[in-house]
Amino acid sequence: MTDTTNDRTLPAYQLPHHPLRDLLTGSVASIAFTFIAVVAIGLLWVGPKFLSFGNVSIMGTFLIVPLIVGAFAGFALLAGVVDLSIGSIVGISAAVFAYLISHGWGVPGAAIVTLVMCLGIGGLNALAIVRFGADPIAATLGMLTALRGITWVLAGNQRMISAFDIDWFNLINMQVLGLPLFFLIAIGLTLLAALIVTKTRIGRHVQAVGGDDKAAGRAGIPVGRVRTAALMLSAFGGGLGGLVYVGQLGSAAGATGFGLEFQVYAALMIGGYSILRGGVGNPIGGALGLLVVAGVANILDLKAISPYYVNIIIGLLLLAAVLLDRLRGGDSYE
Repeated sequence: MTDTTNDRTLPAYQLPHHPLRDLLTGSVASIAFTFIAVVAIGLLWVGPKFLSFGNVSIMGTFLIVPLIVGAFAGFALLAGVVDLSIGSIVGISAAVFAYLISHGWGVPGAAIVTLVMCLGIGGLNALAIVRFGADPIAATLGMLTALRGITWVLAGNQRMISAFDIDWFNLINMQVLGLPLFFLIAIGLTLLAALIVTKTRIGRHVQAVGGDDKAAGRAGIPVGRVRTAALMLSAFGGGLGGLVYVGQLGSAAGATGFGLEFQVYAALMIGGYSILRGGVGNPIGGALGLLVVAGVANILDLKAISPYYVNIIIGLLLLAAVLLDRLRGGDSYE
């Protein structure tokens, strides 16, 4: 007997996956519509200046580090672990990189040492969380505090380490087609991360571990190694962010990266990630979340409105994102 059942007779939750349907009903669609709304408000309220190359270039410059950090930190969230130390990793990497340059090191050697150090920090986080079963929030909060203290010690009494290298400064601040080169690189990293998450076995393993680590273990996925790699990637992204900050500013301060973890994670949650559950999120959604937050802040700045209203709007967007996540049933990993 021929089965004539088709999509129209199936309940919504039984509809087969289709790329267009998944795009329009997923978390990325929600933040994409929000992004379009922010752009529309900017054009209507501010005018064409909002999308001018000059204004977009300014926003892009400030978004480079959050985009890079978010693309890498998203892997840890997908694997079911929260790395609260990313802001302090940015700070310590900027301080160490600047310290080495100020003591005669070349940029390549200083960058390699700094990034290896960051991988080690990620490994220490993984040792506490994966090997000894520490709570991720508690463990990385401890790392956040320790690294921030070390950063202040390195900064010394001047509270700043001068490390201006003209070649590094010119590279980091280079413009391509009217936009910052490293902003375009950060977008490229986001697209690469999205490709890995959605189209590769590695991405599926990361999501599976975050969605249900016990089921992933029974399926033969090395849960511990996946989470260790995710935490090391998160720390590596923080290290890259620190290098960029030094290139942009020509120095590192004790407060470099302070509060960045909250900025990044708020934007990632607005973009569809979950801090409480793993296996949920898409790097493109996270990047759009950062663009939405930056767009709102820029509109208020151009209209000379108090920046404190940005916190109110971001808080409301975050609450809306959590509500939408609940209404969608959590988007649990499948």
